[in-house]
Amino acid sequence: MIRFVNIRTLKGEASAVIRASRKGDIVVTSRGKPQAVLHAVSEEDLEDYLLVHSPKFLRSLAASYREYRRKGGIALEKLIADTERELARVSR
Repeated sequence: MIRFVNIRTLKGEASAVIRASRKGDIVVTSRGKPQAVLHAVSEEDLEDYLLVHSPKFLRSLAASYREYRRKGGIALEKLIADTERELARVSR
């Protein structure tokens, strides 16, 4: 169930509202109109959330995918072997 809280309540009871967001999303309203959504996030999920909402990362991902489609990929075994060779070379 989605809960609604006005901005004035959020200001006065921020800790309680944030704790409540662990049980489900909370829509923050101002003058009856939605302004934001509070959604609990774990430490493990924070990086994923930030990346998914990063225009720079999404552009880079799209560019990488276009290059992959144009040039083709390589087998995982080859990638591992190449990486191991490069690591051995660098660590000498």
